[in-house]
Amino acid sequence: MKSKILAVALVLFASAAIGYAKSSPNVSVNMQQLTSTNDTFYFRGPVSIQYRLEVTNPTSQPVTLRSLRLESIGPGAYTIHTTTTPLKLQLGPNESRAVTISAWGRARGGFLSADEPVTIQGTAYFNSPSGSFVKLFNENIMQP
Repeated sequence: MKSKILAVALVLFASAAIGYAKSSPNVSVNMQQLTSTNDTFYFRGPVSIQYRLEVTNPTSQPVTLRSLRLESIGPGAYTIHTTTTPLKLQLGPNESRAVTISAWGRARGGFLSADEPVTIQGTAYFNSPSGSFVKLFNENIMQP
């Protein structure tokens, strides 16, 4: 009985996920690190890191980026973990916009780890006339 309930739940979840993926607009989110030299990451401790966040809306409807969450994955020159940060970046149809954002990170320290690339996973929360949707993105940031 439990296995049947689990199977039904999995089918419902999978069909909802497929329907959700089809209904979300093809908005892209890219991010690159702006300020920092690898000298910044030689010493262990907190560091402020700036990023350029670029959002492209190729659709025929306006969208609004309402919040963003960033988190580092795996080892690297530094780690970050932000809470969900509210934003209000409005994009018209077929429009791209870029903003500068800052986040606090924690450098691992050391000569070897200061040059390691950092992988950031981002979760962008959008609103549109057809409803809310979420875009996940990963950026592999190479250190200068």
